[in-house]
Amino acid sequence: MKKNQENLMTDIGFLLFILLSFACVAFTAHSPDLYFENLIFLTLSFFIAIVTYFTNLTFGLVLNVIFIFGYASFILYLSLIKGFDYSLASYFWLLMAPLLTVTIHLFTRQATKLQTENAQIKNQNEYLGTIDEDTLLKNIVSFQNDEAIFQSISTRYNLPLSLLVVKVRHWKELKRFQSNEEMRVALQDISALLEASIRTSDVLYLLNKEEATWGLLLLTDDPGSKLVMERIKERIQEANQGEFKTKYRVRLELRIGAKVLDPETVQTPFDFIEQAEKELEYDV
Repeated sequence: MKKNQENLMTDIGFLLFILLSFACVAFTAHSPDLYFENLIFLTLSFFIAIVTYFTNLTFGLVLNVIFIFGYASFILYLSLIKGFDYSLASYFWLLMAPLLTVTIHLFTRQATKLQTENAQIKNQNEYLGTIDEDTLLKNIVSFQNDEAIFQSISTRYNLPLSLLVVKVRHWKELKRFQSNEEMRVALQDISALLEASIRTSDVLYLLNKEEATWGLLLLTDDPGSKLVMERIKERIQEANQGEFKTKYRVRLELRIGAKVLDPETVQTPFDFIEQAEKELEYDV
C-alpha cells in the first residue's frame, strides 16, 4: 500500500511538473514587452529545479529564497526607477519557482529511493557471491582469492600451508533417503562441526555444495593437518552417537584428504584442490 502511494506521488509530481512547465512557457510568450526578463527567470527556475534533482529539497528551497529575494529586488527596481505598475503577473515567478522545485522533488524522490535500493541489492549480491547463503561459509570464489594470500604468507614467513578437503561419504546416495530440508540442515550441522574443529587462524570454505565438499586452509605441516583430521573424525563420531543419531535417519561419515602446498606443482588454486582430493582415495 505504501509503495503504491509513493508511486502515485511520483506520477502526480511528473504531471504537475509538465503542467507548470507549460504554464511558464505560455506566460513567457504572452508578455512580449518583458520577454527577455521572463526568459531569464524561466531559465533560473529550471536551473533551481535541476539542482534540486541532483541534491535535495532543502538546498533547492534555499536557492528559491535567494531567487525570490533577487526577483523582489528586481520588481522594486522597476517600480521605483521605471515606474512599473504592480499586477498579479508580477507575482507569477514568486510562486512558480518554488512550485517547480517541489514538483521535481516529488518526481525524483522515488527514483532516488530506487537507485539506493539497487545499490544495496548490488552490494548484497557481491557479498553473497562469495558466501554460501545456507551455511554462511566462504565459497570457492573466496577460496581462489584467499589461496593466493595464504600462499604469499606461507612463502614470506616460511610456514607450511596445508589444504584439507572434506567430503560426506555416499552423499549422493544419502540424498535419496533424506529430504532437501534435511540435507540443507546436514550441511549446516557439518559446517558448524568443522568450524569448531579448527583454529581461529584457519579458514573453512564450502567448495562444492552439491557434492558436500569443504576445504580448510591451515598454516601447518603434514603432522599438524593429520591432527586436525583426527579431531574432525572424533567430533563426527561423537555427533553420530549423540545429536545426529536422533536427528538423521542415516549415519553421516566424512572422508578427509590433506595436502601440503608444493609451489612447484601448484599453479592455480584448483591444482591445490585437485591434489588434496586425490588424497581422499587413501581415506577408506
